[in-house]
Amino acid sequence: MTRFLLLSISLFLATNAISQNTNLSDYSYVVIPEQFDFLKGRDQFQINSMSKFYFEKSGFNAYLADSAPNANRCDGLYANVEELKSILGTKLQIVLKDCNDNEIYRSQEGRSKYKEYDKTYQDALRKAFSSIEALGVNQKNVVLLSNRASNTSVSKQTKPNSEDTELTKPKVSRISGNLLPDAKFSNYSSNGKTFLLRKTTEGYSLYEESASSEDGLLLKGKIIVMDKVVKYMDTSGIVSDAAFDPSGNLIIKDGSSTTIYLLQS
Repeated sequence: MTRFLLLSISLFLATNAISQNTNLSDYSYVVIPEQFDFLKGRDQFQINSMSKFYFEKSGFNAYLADSAPNANRCDGLYANVEELKSILGTKLQIVLKDCNDNEIYRSQEGRSKYKEYDKTYQDALRKAFSSIEALGVNQKNVVLLSNRASNTSVSKQTKPNSEDTELTKPKVSRISGNLLPDAKFSNYSSNGKTFLLRKTTEGYSLYEESASSEDGLLLKGKIIVMDKVVKYMDTSGIVSDAAFDPSGNLIIKDGSSTTIYLLQS
């Protein structure tokens, strides 16, 4: 009887996970607000822009609210991050609702015990998103509303019409003669490993996703932008030439050695 009960529970959980995966993939985009209720300002601690990054990494077409596509509202999902009551540390949970305010999905709790506000919120958010990433969502193309007879369909792999300025925003911009990424967070890969590039006031910070690191991200180095010069300095202090190509790929040259980090869409 016990074995039968355990088997039934396992089948229920598996079926529920598949159902959630299918439901989320049936939508074409997700909208993230500019500010969550538990925070005191727009994108405080970069939680909103990090949520957009993690949704994109997990197979969603993600947009911040002020740049949401001109599409049918009920084709989209609407995200929120909730802070749960906790005596010790920080607990966050991601909630997805449809256009009628019905809850479609609630993630596992992400918990963190860092004392610094920015670090504890970012760590808890990353852990909460691990359950969403595990779903394997692959959202369908966004269909834009149009005054013309035919609608325009866009996705991460396709290019929209020229009038849709937000969706045609380039991945890199030319600043002081250098091509530099626009996004606050960008996902890269190199030699089978995954990296996170975070935009900073002095340039960018490059992190490797690592299970051995306490917060899942291991700082590899910093990209410093000074006028027309772009340099990469690793954590040991070694300085190399750095550049971004028109596709947003990062190229680091250290003497005769070249490492290429490919930008992931």
